[in-house]
Amino acid sequence: MTTHGDHQVQLKTSIPSLTNTERDLLQAHQPGYGTRSAVEVAFNLVNATVGAGIIGLPFALYNAGFISGLALSLFVSVVSQIGLYMLIVAGQRVGIYKFAALVEYLLGRPGYHFLNFMILIQAAGACLSYIILIGDTLPVLLALYFPQYPNLSDRSMILIFISVFLIFPLNLSRSIGALARWSIVSVLCLPIILLTLLIRAPLYSPTHTATLDWVGPDIFGAGAIMAFGFACSQVAFNNFLALKEQTSRMWAYAVTIAAIISYIMSMAFAVIGFLSFGKDVQPNLFLNFPADDAVINIGRFALGFSMILTVPMAFYPAREAIQKSLGFETPEKQPNAYQHYGVTVLLSIIITILGVCVHSVGKVYTLIGGVAATTLAYILPAASYIVTRSIRGQQQEEAKQPLINHVNNNLDYNSIGSSTSSESNHSAYPVMVEEEPVVMDMDDGATCWYLDIAAGLLIIWGFIVMFFATKSVFA
Repeated sequence: MTTHGDHQVQLKTSIPSLTNTERDLLQAHQPGYGTRSAVEVAFNLVNATVGAGIIGLPFALYNAGFISGLALSLFVSVVSQIGLYMLIVAGQRVGIYKFAALVEYLLGRPGYHFLNFMILIQAAGACLSYIILIGDTLPVLLALYFPQYPNLSDRSMILIFISVFLIFPLNLSRSIGALARWSIVSVLCLPIILLTLLIRAPLYSPTHTATLDWVGPDIFGAGAIMAFGFACSQVAFNNFLALKEQTSRMWAYAVTIAAIISYIMSMAFAVIGFLSFGKDVQPNLFLNFPADDAVINIGRFALGFSMILTVPMAFYPAREAIQKSLGFETPEKQPNAYQHYGVTVLLSIIITILGVCVHSVGKVYTLIGGVAATTLAYILPAASYIVTRSIRGQQQEEAKQPLINHVNNNLDYNSIGSSTSSESNHSAYPVMVEEEPVVMDMDDGATCWYLDIAAGLLIIWGFIVMFFATKSVFA
C-alpha cells in the first residue's frame, strides 16, 4: 500500500520468510529488514552509551567544577543525541545507511578512510577501556573470595578466559540487533551499581573534601570525557537498521528514551562519586574503595558483568571499520564468512592483548573523547546534515516512484539468501519479506531552520573541545 499524500509507504508481499542467518546479513547493511521495537533499540543505545565512560564521569565533574560540570553534562548529552538524529536524517536524505559510505559520498575516498580510522580509534578504545575495567574488578573479587585458588587472582589469565569464552561468542553475529536482549540485561546491572555506591560512598565522604566550585581545573578535558561517556554515533546506523519501523519519528523516539535513561544513570553515578571523594576521586571510581568492602563488591561484580555484555557494542563498529578499510565490505558486497570470522578473531586477539598489557584508563577517556568522540558525535554528523540539506529534495522526489515499481516488478526474491553482491546497494527503499508491513517515511529528512543552526554550532563546539582536550593531555 502506498499513500502519496503524506509520502508514507507500507510494503507487504507474500515472499517466504527469511532464515535468521539471511535476515541477520540483510539487517546489518540494508533498510527494511529491522525486527526490533523502538524500546529495544533504545536499550541497545543505552548499552552503547553507558559503558566504561560512566566510571570517569565523577572525575570529569571534578575537572569541570561541580556547578559547571552539571550544566556541561546536560549540554553534552543533548548535543550528542541531536548528532545521532542528524546523522540518520542525513543518511535518509541520500539513501545511504552506513556511516563510512555516507562520509565517502560527501567527502570522497579520503573522508571514507578518515572516518573508518576515527571509528576504529573510538570503538577499539572503548573496547580496551571495558576490558581494563573488567581487569580492575573481577580478579579482585576472585582473589578476595577464593583465596585457596591463587590462579584466580591472575589478572591476565582471567581476562583471557573472559575474552575467549564469554565475550568472543557475542562478537560473532553480523547484526547488532542480536545483542538487544543482552543489552537489556547489561542496563539492568546499572541500578545495582548505583545502589551500592549510594549506600557506601557517603560513608567515605568525611575523609575527603568535595568543594562545589563553579569552574574546575580543566573544563574542556571534562567535556572530552563527557563526550566519550555520552557518544554512540558509531552504532547509529546499525541500530536504526534494527528498527522495525524505520522512520525519523521512531528513531527520535528511541534516541529520546536512550538519552533520558543514559543521562539519569550516568550523572547519578557522577554526582555520588564526586560528592563522596571530591578532589581525591580517581578516573576509575571503584579504585577509591577498599577491596574488602562487601557491598561495593556487589557493585564491582555488576560492573564487571555489565562490561562483558558491553564490549560487543563497541566491537561491532570497530570490526566494520577494519572490513571497510580492507575492502571486504563495499556498497556492492558484504564480507564472506572467512573474512568476517577472520577479522573477528584477529581483532579480538589484539584487544585482549592490549587489555592484558594496559592497566590504566586515566587519560584514555580524555584522548579518545577529545579526538574521536568529538569528530564522530559532533563534527561529522552536523557536517553531513548541512551538506545533505540541498540534496534531499530532488533525490527524495525521485525515490518515490522507483519504490513503487520495485514492489510491482516481481524481482527474483529467491536470490536473497544466496547472493550478497546485489543486496548491498545504497537504496533508500527496502525489499520487504515479512507478512507484517514495515513503514518507511519518504518525508524523513525535511529541513528545519533551528536544526541547521544547531548543526553549525555543533561543528564549532566539536573543534573547540578537540583542541583544548588534546592540548591538556599532551601538556
